[in-house]
Amino acid sequence: MNSLIFNEESLLTNNIFKYEQRLQSQSNKFIENGAMLTTYYSIKEDATTVDRGIRDIEQLFGHKSPLRFNKILNFPVYGFGQANPSNTDELQIEDINVEGECIILPNTNVPNPNDFFIINHLKMDGIFQVTAVSYDSMKVEGFYKISYRLHSTSKETLANLDKQTVEEYKTDLDAIGTNRNPIVQKDDAVRRDQIQKMMNSMIASYRAMFYNERHNCFLFLDQNRGERWFDMCGNEFIAKYNLMNPPNSNKSIILHDKIRDQQLPIYYNNSIYNWLENDAPKKLLQMFHFQLSPGENYRDSSFARWSEGDIWVIQPLATYQTGIHNQDLYFFDDDQFKAFDNPKAKPTSEFEQLIHAFINKPSEISIQDISLDIADTLLSSLRHRDVFLYTPIVLFIMKKILRMN
Repeated sequence: MNSLIFNEESLLTNNIFKYEQRLQSQSNKFIENGAMLTTYYSIKEDATTVDRGIRDIEQLFGHKSPLRFNKILNFPVYGFGQANPSNTDELQIEDINVEGECIILPNTNVPNPNDFFIINHLKMDGIFQVTAVSYDSMKVEGFYKISYRLHSTSKETLANLDKQTVEEYKTDLDAIGTNRNPIVQKDDAVRRDQIQKMMNSMIASYRAMFYNERHNCFLFLDQNRGERWFDMCGNEFIAKYNLMNPPNSNKSIILHDKIRDQQLPIYYNNSIYNWLENDAPKKLLQMFHFQLSPGENYRDSSFARWSEGDIWVIQPLATYQTGIHNQDLYFFDDDQFKAFDNPKAKPTSEFEQLIHAFINKPSEISIQDISLDIADTLLSSLRHRDVFLYTPIVLFIMKKILRMN
């Protein structure tokens, strides 16, 4: 008879790290007092020429200042309370001070004394200086509490800050609390926005060309053979990574298990999608042959219930199953296979170029490898087989590149 086994070690270990798991959550953005967006000037240490022993600074701003900064646009700080100016006139001179504390979230930016920031929505040019930083030294990535004071309201000081800026970054607020780096270079941020807009147009075109609302799946019409194809492993792949729904869309497609097949885990293991999920190891590169099975064989499917005998289901084949037979259907033809296997090859289409880069330089691939013309084939409404098969693959690679960079 089965019994419930209580393991105290497992209980304690799992509960200890619950708090750290919450640190990586997007719910961190909703802490007390909310966020204030700033333009944050973070000291660029490798470009700053301060004596490391004395750390003496002749002046903070101007041509004699050793400080250099990275400018971060729309950087959020949290818990920024009401600023209460205090007036001290010990020397019979008006001296108004504004001081306070606020919080910086983990995995965003590491603050340093002599960082500066301005509040974006403040009507005055208030330049605040970070005077002290405290953090939880027991965690690699924890919350930072910074103390600040109002340094200046001078436009000249703000102009000097911009002159001492080395690089400019932008904050991706949607990435805060995720495993993506929310601080990206401004040029890269522009390109990321262009890529995301292009991906949205690709998704819209793919849905318009191949989505069948009656069957709630994507079907390809092979006009030469007079057949429609359903890729059951592709259906699983698209659903798993939500490839055909733009971010924050109110018109989502929810794919389900279209057919019941006990062999599906084996088919998926043999498929190109399993290979992609394992970072496309070159030693396992193949043409990825498949065969077609009548959709009506799946009696529980809508294909059989509505007697639509022109629908065929794609079944990936293992390498040992190809042999002499079953070689006429594949993802990659012989020329594509040779091109992907050769690091110096330059495929002709943008789809193939991106797949080639993903295979041959996985650790170096960047958003610069994504052509902004890659959507042209889809936008031209070309109902080619390769468009049907490759678009989910290309969208998966692009989403992975955006997460990596």
